[in-house]
Amino acid sequence: MIRIPGLKPPPSKNMAKRRVENVVVNNTQGTVPEMAHPRLPGGFNLPPFGVHQVLAVVIVCIALWAVGVIWLGMQAASQWVGSWQQDIHIHVYLDVKKDQADSGKRADKLQQALQSIPQIAAVRRIPPAEAAVWMQTWLHDAALNAQDLTNRLPLTFEISLTDAQSRFLFDDIRDAAGRFGGRVNEDEVNLARAHYWLSQASWLAGFASLVLALAMALIISNTLRMTLLARADEIHLMRLLGAKEWFVRMPFILEGMVLGAAAGIAAWLLLWPIVWGSSAWLLTMQVDLNLWVLLPALLFGGGVVGTLGAVIATARVVSAETGV
Repeated sequence: MIRIPGLKPPPSKNMAKRRVENVVVNNTQGTVPEMAHPRLPGGFNLPPFGVHQVLAVVIVCIALWAVGVIWLGMQAASQWVGSWQQDIHIHVYLDVKKDQADSGKRADKLQQALQSIPQIAAVRRIPPAEAAVWMQTWLHDAALNAQDLTNRLPLTFEISLTDAQSRFLFDDIRDAAGRFGGRVNEDEVNLARAHYWLSQASWLAGFASLVLALAMALIISNTLRMTLLARADEIHLMRLLGAKEWFVRMPFILEGMVLGAAAGIAAWLLLWPIVWGSSAWLLTMQVDLNLWVLLPALLFGGGVVGTLGAVIATARVVSAETGV
């Protein structure tokens, strides 16, 4: 290397590093440099939140509100289906008053035809007198004569199913009933099918909730990432001073958790107008929605999503030589 008299050579990397360390040591004993901000590198800007944090809370709140609406609908559908979710029965009616001589044979043949269907577990014959007693108990306010009901009610077959999701089960039941002049309670068939579609919809609701959770985590991650970039000098300085990775990351993780939990509470509050507005309609369907069940789920779910987003955003805070 050719040296020019009077010109100092540029400082090497080791010399520059020693100068930075000397400045840091000197400033720990005296004043703080003008460009350094003496505060922890957390993302909080209280009061109030920064614009980016407020926007993140609003967007995550809308997503959590959509998740809450989905599961409110699932709760209403489950209550509407009622006990059919656990024990599904189909009733077949046979009018035995048209032909008294042949009614007994037709009833026996119909019962045998129903029992021959593989998806049917059992067939119980309910005589009109028993059905009349049940109807009087159900309609306790109506003045009904037991003998008149017995004469008017048909013979009923109560069918217990082993597999209500079989593709051609209800068609087989209709065919067996039609051959002997019976008819199937179609309302019960619709409820049984609603039970099947409800079980399928629960999987779709879970998948939609998972997709929205990932999207919310990315939104919070991007918000905290911008805060990290704005405070890269502070983080680098703290790492040079010997701060551990968890010490630098923890304020951001706590902020993500708070942002997600705040969005969850806001989404839960926004669900109340839906319940109040549809209360009269839900009452006619005998559905009573319980919003308090969703509060822990939205609060905890929002906190988990926010924490996940913060962990993703701070994943690169790994060494003292690299900032963010």
